[in-house]
Amino acid sequence: MLTAGPAWTAPADGTQTTTPRDDQVTAPGATGSPPSGASPGAAALPVANSPAGPGPQPTGPPAASPAGPGQQPTGSPANSPAGPSPQPTGGSPAGSPGGPGRQPTGSPAWASATTPGPLLAGAEEVLVLTGRADLAFAEACLRQARAGGARTTVVFDGRGEATLGDGTAAMRDVLPVPVMCRSGGAFRARVVIAASAGGATVSIGSGDATPAGWGRDAEVWTHLTADGATTPTLITDLADWLRRLPELLWIEPVGVERLEAVAALLAARPHGAEADEPLLLVNDQVPIVEQLPFATGADRLGVAANAFDPAGRAFAEIARAVRALQVRLLVPAGVRCDVAGLTAVLDEVGGFDETGEVLVQTPADGRYTQAGILEWWTGDAGVLVTGSLECTPESLLVTSADPGGHVELALLQEVTASLLDVPAARDVALDEPALRSRTPEGAPAAVSRVLAVRLHADRVEAHLVAAGSTAPDGLVATVGETSVKLPWTGAQGRLHTYVAEGVTLSGRAAQIRAADGTQFGTAVVSDVAVAVTRYSHPSPLEFRDLANVFGDADDLEGLFAAVSQLASGRTPRYGTAAAERRAAEEERLRGVVGPALLDFAFGRSLVDAGGELAIAVAGMDPGQIERLRQQVLRLGGAASGWPLPARLAAFRIVLVLAGAGLWPAPQDWTPLLAAGLDALIAADDEAFAGEQAALATVGIAAVHHGHLLSPLGGFEDLRAQVRLDQTPPEELVGQYAEGLAGDVLGTEFQAAGIAADAGELLVRSAFDEAVDAIPESVGTVQRSDSGGVLVDTSKDPRRTTLLVLDLLRDFPDTHVTVRGGAGTETHGWWNGRRLVLLSPFGGRWRGSLWPGLMTGIAMYAKGAAPLPAAARTWITEVAEMPEN
Repeated sequence: MLTAGPAWTAPADGTQTTTPRDDQVTAPGATGSPPSGASPGAAALPVANSPAGPGPQPTGPPAASPAGPGQQPTGSPANSPAGPSPQPTGGSPAGSPGGPGRQPTGSPAWASATTPGPLLAGAEEVLVLTGRADLAFAEACLRQARAGGARTTVVFDGRGEATLGDGTAAMRDVLPVPVMCRSGGAFRARVVIAASAGGATVSIGSGDATPAGWGRDAEVWTHLTADGATTPTLITDLADWLRRLPELLWIEPVGVERLEAVAALLAARPHGAEADEPLLLVNDQVPIVEQLPFATGADRLGVAANAFDPAGRAFAEIARAVRALQVRLLVPAGVRCDVAGLTAVLDEVGGFDETGEVLVQTPADGRYTQAGILEWWTGDAGVLVTGSLECTPESLLVTSADPGGHVELALLQEVTASLLDVPAARDVALDEPALRSRTPEGAPAAVSRVLAVRLHADRVEAHLVAAGSTAPDGLVATVGETSVKLPWTGAQGRLHTYVAEGVTLSGRAAQIRAADGTQFGTAVVSDVAVAVTRYSHPSPLEFRDLANVFGDADDLEGLFAAVSQLASGRTPRYGTAAAERRAAEEERLRGVVGPALLDFAFGRSLVDAGGELAIAVAGMDPGQIERLRQQVLRLGGAASGWPLPARLAAFRIVLVLAGAGLWPAPQDWTPLLAAGLDALIAADDEAFAGEQAALATVGIAAVHHGHLLSPLGGFEDLRAQVRLDQTPPEELVGQYAEGLAGDVLGTEFQAAGIAADAGELLVRSAFDEAVDAIPESVGTVQRSDSGGVLVDTSKDPRRTTLLVLDLLRDFPDTHVTVRGGAGTETHGWWNGRRLVLLSPFGGRWRGSLWPGLMTGIAMYAKGAAPLPAAARTWITEVAEMPEN
């Protein structure tokens, strides 16, 4: 196991770190067995982070140490030939899943932030446990891990309101899991885990998943990497605790699934204890204080905490157990304590020995606020406990299963340097006004709270934790102008489930009330299907904005590779309703490339082509411009053979780049748009007909604009070929058009003008109307790429072919293809007198000809009479009408 820390996140004037001892600690009652036996790769490596921005900084012991930055103290196991080299601690390398995320322009100042420690490259699961959560911040920190294929989950205390951010869609990159402790206490564990079957990184500390906790404030973190052939004790103990955790919490089933998935990965390899492992302290079975190996008569005791119980009982119990000659209390401004009660304990502590000393200090830097630290020293040997512990009975003296008990997690290890010596501090009196001491508050009264609103493919679901034994019969979730009624469907203890079938919501936050009007506040809205999907070929749009992607050679290759992945595989079209097939196809494609590229292709994400993207293009050097142009040409050539979702993405890329000025002259970009539009309209798929119609509408208007500036040969032919299977949805036209106005397409290139222009350019033919008039009972009817008609039906293919040919009798020799439920095809042509049918025959086709059906074919289509014997039959390799 490679460890970094424990260390404070460093103030601006430098940092000091602590180095774990080479000999092991045995803690009575600690979780798991004490580590024993050396293991190759076991090492201790000090590390510090900068509060100016999360992410570990270059490692090394204190400046006074002979070992330079990035070096182990001589004799450390990591220096042995078998041990690993010291691990970089500045986050994963750029481009790896754990590396710094790169966010769209205009994102918040913390948009490039990352997690407190490095994340395992190629992790399958990333799990964050935190007290408070800024979910938009967590999304930014975890975006690149998500883009690398990891499922990302944030478990946080649901008693408070999480910061949700300004997104307009349900959360999907991160799965938020609010929880409430069954004890009525607080959920206070602060852990970041990235795991796969082959290894894990674990960061355990004191900072919440907020810009302050992972960035601005000074916190204490320890980073561990376990990637050997066996799993260290600490990691197996952590896995066991994750499996027990649902017994302590009111947690939704989807949260339990994620905890179990992470636990399974942590325990996937055989257990093998390592020397000098830190010990994991959790309090679900034994109070923290009973697991501490106190040394009575120690030289020094140090405690850092931001909260004490009114009587100082927890602090008193620790001080009495250690009976140190010197007691040092480090408290931040705003500490929660009863001044009189804690002062009385300090007076008692000072009387343990006539030479005893009691120091009460506060950090000079206000960023030292949250960390909970216990350390005691005998000579140069120190024992250190780190985490987010409060000095209260709820954190230290009871279990998390006891009434009011907090869920806590900490680390215990032996050290040779004091963490409490790191921050500059001054002496302070507890009643000093500048300290701003706050009176401890009692436990909050139990209230009913909705944990989250979950969107599934076929339902909306919510879970409510009731304050008592009763709960509402139904809930109403409102997002914007949309409200959904959620009937009660069941309960497990105080956790009640509410489900509405066949509905959905669009938004990140829902206002919740009971059917009787009782308000339950705001709940996060989460798209579960997306959040638990791992992407096999994620597009760079998952962690970079489009403008930055176009300017980076590797990202550009990644984007076009992801677009080509949209053409990989297809959901079967036979016998499936268009809406059902669309949902299945979106789910399949989302698992391949991620949701960002689908949003781009389907017009759900807006692109400022005439503004932000135009500025990015203008800033490219000639080599970048030429590379991008060549990539677009190759993309256009490949797109003609792709299914409609891939063609939508490809054409929109060409369209926004044209609008951004990649080709300034209209004689350059107009032909490219025309070719892309021709490829777009050559595919038919009813499931995505709305997007096709909307994007084609914007596309023909853009081509027309270029044609007016520089006449395009063949424009009238293209105009005649653009046929729309449905009226373009106004909203989609607006979304595709948004941001295209600018120097290239004109400042008036807006949705209203585009629709009017397209209305004059696109005239539906009588044939289009006839195809639309074919009854839905026949099956799914679409125009084929060759100009014919394609029908998917569950009925008899031969009779359906005759029926469709008869309905299209005013359009002689239209090629009608009918696919039955088994996927077999029947082809037919009818000109009012002559009928040709082709049917499957042993891998080839049997052709049949009826040259003189003077009374038509309606009676045969309806089954009123059987077709007479064919005048001629033949066998052919190709399903096309013969010339003679």
